[in-house]
Amino acid sequence: MELRASDHQRLENLCRQCTDFFELVEGQPGGAMTADEILGPLPEHVTSGRKRVFGIERGEDLVGVAEILEGFPGPSEWQIGLLMVLPHLRGTGLGTNLWLAIRDWICRQGSTLVRLIVQKQNPGARRFWEKNGFSVEKEAIVKVGKLSSTVWVMLLHLGEAAQRGVAPNDRPRTVARR
Repeated sequence: MELRASDHQRLENLCRQCTDFFELVEGQPGGAMTADEILGPLPEHVTSGRKRVFGIERGEDLVGVAEILEGFPGPSEWQIGLLMVLPHLRGTGLGTNLWLAIRDWICRQGSTLVRLIVQKQNPGARRFWEKNGFSVEKEAIVKVGKLSSTVWVMLLHLGEAAQRGVAPNDRPRTVARR
């Protein structure tokens, strides 16, 4: 489901429960400000594209989130800003299922390339993305939150799968396991 401003409190709760991630990559705990940033407008340096935020629910609770930017820096390129699930659900396949749903959806939108960054202090995230077909394009230094970190810029060429079309109202579909 696509998240809206009305989902702020649930996203804030998820960010608080995932504070280990935010402390690792931003040097600060997750909470209201993190939810504001995820749901908020595009950063100033992003000159094109559209932000989309999708969530996974279990009952009334938000258990995972993905923030993606379509059409940046070029019309058929996408970026993943965040893909996160609750700590006790990591390693259960939920994050992979969320990624696969998003990958299939963005392929149908005509994307040919997806990029993301992974901080060097988060090697588990690099392993996750490599298992899902991404490779390191380059290293860079990026400031996120309070931390400046060396990051891996990773990419995935979507190839022929990106040539399939889809109606504009389609959304990624994920099924939360009970």
